[in-house]
Amino acid sequence: MIERRHVQSLDGARQAQVVATDELIFFSGIHPESPDGDVKEQTRSALARVDALLAEMGESQASILMVHVWLKDMRYFGAMNAAWNHWADPDDPPARTCVSGELYRPDLLVEFVVTACRTTREQA
Repeated sequence: MIERRHVQSLDGARQAQVVATDELIFFSGIHPESPDGDVKEQTRSALARVDALLAEMGESQASILMVHVWLKDMRYFGAMNAAWNHWADPDDPPARTCVSGELYRPDLLVEFVVTACRTTREQA
């Protein structure tokens, strides 16, 4: 079974922000609720959205396998890491990559792509 949630048209591209199977969950384009604030604030906001989506799927941070971080500029790496380290479980962090590139909105400083596994048998 494949489940798709938060299907939307984003700047003309039809997409699902969440796609889940019986074993894996994929979150795409997770960015802050508001582009206001510095990269730490945007990172905290985006990671809060990750937590909310995990909860919606009946999961927690412990189920995250991999996170891809996209930064507008690598100059923000240290500040993003400070917010990340406050959020991530120090004893059970996910695998992670971080790259920089132009994001689809010029006011965004950070975006996340997350892959998690299903650890619960019940589906949300």
